[in-house]
Amino acid sequence: MIFKNSLIFLLSMLFVQNIYAQEVTLIEAKELASKVTKEFESRLKRELKEAKRVEDTKGMTDYCINESKKVLEEINSKYGPKVSIKRVSLNNRNEKAKPENNEVNILKAFDLIQKSDAYEPEQIVQVINDNTYKIYSPIEMNSRDCKKCHGLDEKIDKESKRRFSEVYKNDRGYGHKSGDIRGAVVITISR
Repeated sequence: MIFKNSLIFLLSMLFVQNIYAQEVTLIEAKELASKVTKEFESRLKRELKEAKRVEDTKGMTDYCINESKKVLEEINSKYGPKVSIKRVSLNNRNEKAKPENNEVNILKAFDLIQKSDAYEPEQIVQVINDNTYKIYSPIEMNSRDCKKCHGLDEKIDKESKRRFSEVYKNDRGYGHKSGDIRGAVVITISR
């Protein structure tokens, strides 16, 4: 019985290694990016909702400052070294959300598409090289709760703004209205 279980384990490990050894197609990369993004966004929404239930806007502010980065770390750890996730914004609050040079134009493209009332894609794929894709999914302002911390200056929660400015010295995460693209979730997939 032990031999049989060991053999099954060994064969399953070889199968997994074979999958990772194969090249990832663009379609597979987009599907994986969509899965990872949805997992991140649904967990973030669920945990923010719980933080709001417990302590209203203060709870959401504390969650964003202290816990949201842990969700990114856990998802990065779950998917291993060939898949990474992060959030970026042209109007970033956290310096870690500042886009790299090759990401700025993609974020500007989302803004341009939105402002021209064109069809807004769920993803934009950037081919970095033969082995790496970056898949961008827009973060859209479509929740009243998001506006409490990211909205127009006259409408945001003042205590949240004070707390964010204490933690993030160069905070530019305000000034968004309904429907604005305020950044992107970026999934990098290496073959």
